[in-house]
Amino acid sequence: MIRLRKAQISESEAILNFYRNIIFSIRDSEFKPKWNDSYPDLEFIENSILKGEMYVYSPNNDITACVVVNSEFGEEYDDIEWHVNAKQSETVAIHAFAVNSMGKGIGKEIFNRIEDNAIKNNKKSIRIDVIDGNEGAKKVFKSLGFEYVDSVEFFHDAVGLQTFHLYEKILKNQ
Repeated sequence: MIRLRKAQISESEAILNFYRNIIFSIRDSEFKPKWNDSYPDLEFIENSILKGEMYVYSPNNDITACVVVNSEFGEEYDDIEWHVNAKQSETVAIHAFAVNSMGKGIGKEIFNRIEDNAIKNNKKSIRIDVIDGNEGAKKVFKSLGFEYVDSVEFFHDAVGLQTFHLYEKILKNQ
């Protein structure tokens, strides 16, 4: 079983390097999150760690996956008609999810752990956004039981004006 753990501030640089390696390795693949040196950056990583929201999977002391788990989405998502009527605090939001071992089931196992934890904490759903053009991520999330909700267009410092596709997974405790 995969064990996610909270990242430590001493791992900030290693996590940044992990993300940069992911960005380099997938630049020509169907997984195009359009990340760059602006996102995820060291400030984002450190803030996420200090808030207790950055999780890593690191067997053999090598970072294999990172994810930020919280209940926060930007104000651009305030008027979305999600499938589950829930306060922000009653949901889980996934950000900056990356795995360097595609096709080995690690991502699915990580999402299973996030889902199990969300159910234990009486959350109603898990929400995620996918930047336009990242067809691989859309396929993965649909295979994990996420349903398309809506699309919104807004300006993000790291990628400019983009369309983001919103997905939600209704949790079994509902």
